[in-house]
Amino acid sequence: MVKHVCSWLRVPKTAAWPASSTSVVRAGRRVFGALVLALAGLAPAVAETFPNRALTLVVPAAAGSATDILARLFAEGMARDLQQPVVVENLPGAGGTIGQRKVARAEADGYTLVIGNVGLLAATPWLHKDLPYDALKDFTPIASIADSPTVLSVKKDLPVNDLGQFADYIKRHASDVYYGTAGAGTSTHLGAVLVNQAIGAKVEAVHYRGAGQAIADVMAGHIDYMVESSATAVASAASGRLKPLAVLRKERIAVLPDVPAAGEAGFLDLSFDIWNMLLVPGGTPPERVERLNASVNRQLDNPAVREQLQQLGMTLPGTEQRSVEGAARLLTDETAKWQQILVAAGLAV
Repeated sequence: MVKHVCSWLRVPKTAAWPASSTSVVRAGRRVFGALVLALAGLAPAVAETFPNRALTLVVPAAAGSATDILARLFAEGMARDLQQPVVVENLPGAGGTIGQRKVARAEADGYTLVIGNVGLLAATPWLHKDLPYDALKDFTPIASIADSPTVLSVKKDLPVNDLGQFADYIKRHASDVYYGTAGAGTSTHLGAVLVNQAIGAKVEAVHYRGAGQAIADVMAGHIDYMVESSATAVASAASGRLKPLAVLRKERIAVLPDVPAAGEAGFLDLSFDIWNMLLVPGGTPPERVERLNASVNRQLDNPAVREQLQQLGMTLPGTEQRSVEGAARLLTDETAKWQQILVAAGLAV
């Protein structure tokens, strides 16, 4: 462009120069100003291209966890769709608050995402006094991405074979048994809270740094039971080293067809699915949030992604929760719901 402008400015040898040098300067300024405006007009088109570099997806859980498996599935698909790398960064610990804090403080430009779920987002605020962020203010939901059923798993030699027997046994031995979680406020913790409320028992929790450690200790017999995601329960059950006792739903799930549902044992209200969503820092430009939302929804409509979710025992979120507005409403409603549950359980701080 500069070359063409310069050739346009070239004065023919036969041209007559203005009588005064001042006229030459003024003419040059006018042309230069027009050139600057023309070039400036191109800038917005370049600046609005998003994304034009790699994105980071923070996973506030250990590698190999259900949250990590889900995050990597979407990171891979979104990278192809957005034509930019999506780097997964695992930051487990402190019930997921370490990873969430990093994203809450990140620049609100759409390049840093975080995966969160009902435990990390809706319950954690009521379990920690000095949480360094406000989930409702410091994050903007992009979309819900999957719902995961949960499974009550017990150590192999626990003398129970169904949920009814489990309830009787735990109530008789409440002071001698322990349940494990992936950390205080995580979904595994919430599921166990619901189980204990349903059977009317108070049991001491052992909080681990990730679901994998808790599952390993149930298998080893160091703790008695835990509630895990269907994404990990399938492999746990296949190992034969623990017993999947009940799916916390009214009906069974396809990936664990031999495991009874809590509803079959008369616990009709004992139902708990882990909803998962992607978020960005609060204040991220709406057009970038919508761009990411569109990419997420293309993954949810992808038959290959749906097949993988099904193999993990996960289900697609509802149409409303797949929108930016619907995901935000889900987060707000669930935060209020879990405040009531945790206060009733005597766990809220």
